[in-house]
Amino acid sequence: MAMHLFAQLRRGVLPLLVLGALGAQDVTITKPVWQVPHDAPDELPVLKGSPQITFPPELRATAEIGYVAFDLIVDGKGKVLMLNPHATQPALEHAAHLGKSGGYAWSPGRRDKKGVNTATTFAVIFNPVSAREKGEEATPRLLEVAVVRRALPAGKKSDDAIPDEVIQAEVTVDETGAVTAVREAPPELARAFAITASAWRFAPARRGGVAVPAQVRVPFVVVTIDPRHTQLGRGGTPPRVISQVPPIYPFEMRVSGMRGEVMVDFMVDIEGRVRNAYVVRSLNPSFDDPAIEAVRRWRFEAARVGERPVATRMQVPIIFSLNETYDGGRGPLTAPRKADMAKLPEAYRYDTPPKPTGTVRPVYPYALLKARKSGQASVGYIVDEKGRVVRADVREASAPEFGRAVQAAIESFTFQPALRAGKPGPAILGFKQEFNEDGQWQLVSEEDLALLRREEKRPETIRQARDLDGPPVPRSRGPPRFPQAVADTVTTGEALIEFIIDEEGWSRLPRIVSATDEAFGYAAVQAVAAWRFEPPLRGGKPVAVRVQVPMVFGSAAEKK
Repeated sequence: MAMHLFAQLRRGVLPLLVLGALGAQDVTITKPVWQVPHDAPDELPVLKGSPQITFPPELRATAEIGYVAFDLIVDGKGKVLMLNPHATQPALEHAAHLGKSGGYAWSPGRRDKKGVNTATTFAVIFNPVSAREKGEEATPRLLEVAVVRRALPAGKKSDDAIPDEVIQAEVTVDETGAVTAVREAPPELARAFAITASAWRFAPARRGGVAVPAQVRVPFVVVTIDPRHTQLGRGGTPPRVISQVPPIYPFEMRVSGMRGEVMVDFMVDIEGRVRNAYVVRSLNPSFDDPAIEAVRRWRFEAARVGERPVATRMQVPIIFSLNETYDGGRGPLTAPRKADMAKLPEAYRYDTPPKPTGTVRPVYPYALLKARKSGQASVGYIVDEKGRVVRADVREASAPEFGRAVQAAIESFTFQPALRAGKPGPAILGFKQEFNEDGQWQLVSEEDLALLRREEKRPETIRQARDLDGPPVPRSRGPPRFPQAVADTVTTGEALIEFIIDEEGWSRLPRIVSATDEAFGYAAVQAVAAWRFEPPLRGGKPVAVRVQVPMVFGSAAEKK
């Protein structure tokens, strides 16, 4: 999927200017590329004029390809707010980057005919004589390039200055100019190099005037992503609300009058738009989608550090109530009744039981749903003094899959901790879930069952990702939780999940394809079940699509 996403970036990205005499070294300036693989503005910034960039005299004898990749932020009036270079050599940076704006002037990007802040990348490429455009013989000529971006290494602080690193590797360029292989990359960066190189484009090598495959050594610039890009730090100006659409109380919940409280996490991008809103915790999952839909329609003035707009992460609570004094149902959990303290270990006795603050629905295991098998599972769990579920054990289950599904859901629950003598403390609780079409706290919708029948009887109507007009675009995509159920010695894991995105963008019928431990599989399914996408399109019309997504679970720090 990653290579497919990068392929989208290449559309419409052709060399903009070629400076210098043919038959000698020359300089190519590429058009700006949107920094994310979807939702680009209607127009990206356009370079005005022809900047005077010359090939550095001291490098004219070189046979190596060089480049300077720029991160560019332009505001809605065309003012350059950031021009950050990543160069393969200092001499090339000096040649391509002159002054605050580098000698570049831009028209602004536009969305709906209005100028907007844009974050793009473009490059200034310096090809050697051997890669000349004309002639019978030539080495591969670089036309489009991107840098390798990696996360801040473990042990480094966000305010540590980490310089760019330039690493040479060998790439194979086929007769069409596409990169088909990368060799000699550092093992820890091999996958990142391959994904990045898939976005590169070359004019192929020529032998006797005919395009042929060839190998060429090229420098990869490795850029460390600084978390401060999404944090304001000192002196920053936070996002300012321009409009807030109120959430709509779900019609189906009006009879019960239940109160809903949903904590939503989201990113405010440099245009002030809400991106990737997802639920962090919820009193009742029936309110999750209305909360997300409301937040997605909010608009802000982007946060700033100095003049520069920056993307910023935020969390806000969304409250649903028909009567502000009503403290009604809490979805699957009501405040648990006080247990028989005499039957509990001394350390787990309390005066006030834990109070639920966040819940999720268990996901009906796909294989059992497909087999129309019903059942139940009961899980006992421990809530610590911070309100976190630190252990969940299956007490009984009519099928092992039901027990694991409930266990994965319980691990995502959050609470106000139990109190004993006014102080927070741990508590032992239990939860039982029925699995059937009419069971307590409905787990399977009519839409799920209809899609299951469609999958069985008309599978050809469910498309593959390669059939779409473009890759699926997420609206809401929360991360999975590291499962407590794995052994304490396990610090990493992986899972491959398959699911169907329906015509309205809902993630449905997730199932485990593979997992290094089944607990990772069930935790990943629990996360995917809450994902939402823009309706997938084929020929401009909404379709259902089957997709697979790999998930990687990190270090033990994620357990905390």
